[in-house]
Amino acid sequence: MSKSKVDAVSIFVRLIFFWRVLGFTTNYNKHLVRIYDVFVTIIVTLAFPMHLMLGVIFAKDKETIFINLAIGISSIACTAKHFMLRPSIDKILYVNNILRQLDERVQNVADTDYYVKQMREKAIFMINFFIVVYFSVAIMALLSALWTGKILYPAYVLLDWQSGTWRYLAVMTFQTFGLNMQIVQNLTNDAYGPMVLCMLSGHVHLLSNRVIHIGHDHETDVDDNYAELVRSIEDYKLLMSTTKLVERIISSSYMVQFTAVGVNVVVGLIYLLFFADNLFAYCYYLFHIVAIMIEIFPCCYYGSMVQAEFHALSYAIFRSNWLTQPRKFRRTAITFTELSLKDVTMTAGGMMRIHLDSFFKTCKMGYSIFTVLQSLK
Repeated sequence: MSKSKVDAVSIFVRLIFFWRVLGFTTNYNKHLVRIYDVFVTIIVTLAFPMHLMLGVIFAKDKETIFINLAIGISSIACTAKHFMLRPSIDKILYVNNILRQLDERVQNVADTDYYVKQMREKAIFMINFFIVVYFSVAIMALLSALWTGKILYPAYVLLDWQSGTWRYLAVMTFQTFGLNMQIVQNLTNDAYGPMVLCMLSGHVHLLSNRVIHIGHDHETDVDDNYAELVRSIEDYKLLMSTTKLVERIISSSYMVQFTAVGVNVVVGLIYLLFFADNLFAYCYYLFHIVAIMIEIFPCCYYGSMVQAEFHALSYAIFRSNWLTQPRKFRRTAITFTELSLKDVTMTAGGMMRIHLDSFFKTCKMGYSIFTVLQSLK
């Protein structure tokens, strides 16, 4: 495997590009970028979700209410996550530098192979998955609007778009631009968490591999074995501090995400059971519910992986050849084992675990609400 592929910064290059599209982390003219940033904030971050929620208030029929409410909740959640994640850009770039330091510890062919296949390829797959799914929604919404001669969403707009072609094009331009820019915001919010957790869990796994092999090479001097153990402890401390930093970065945004998913599931189920009257409506809201559930799965999965890999580290220390090492090595190994026994659990907002348990609890909640609403119907 090519050593050049062991580079965490190159994995996050598209996220950095999206942040530049949104108006920050760029080296271009600062004054022009600031003007562009203000424009995006006013038009996309504030005006777009506002016109969707005003569409709920001034809606004349139930179908319009639920269409605007479903997309409006997602849009407001996207705006909230954007404002929460944005101040952490410097911390995100700092985490990238730490990951680059950890990349330098990937030395042998087996570890490089694991890095490329289990970390790099999976992280790139996730960003590709989010890009394809999110922009597919925008394309389908645009094609549907053009086919029916309507606007993307029946939200509240100042112009009477039905009274002229130019007004229709103006409203379509606003909604298309707002939708696509909010998709970019959502990409940066939703893709960063699982990508960075994938990298962290992989580096903990590689640390375990390095620890397991300590002392098994009989040609290695005992002093070199002890030095490798000390380096492993330093790597562990660095991984622990980085995990806590990542938790602070994504915690509040994922609390908003879990809340928005719960509310959207309820809205979708209410419409599905009480107001949907045709096959298209049933299919749309069924896929809508499934899609928002899948949206939180990658981060929950890799949150579980981080916890599992840290938990396995103590077993890796035991599997090293500590029996044949001098007393100084064994005492340090015991200290390392005591450190590694600490449970590492990432939380959203300090309340909900970023873990598969939370994902399955959300699924159970959706099913419970479904049964209750079904009995009411």
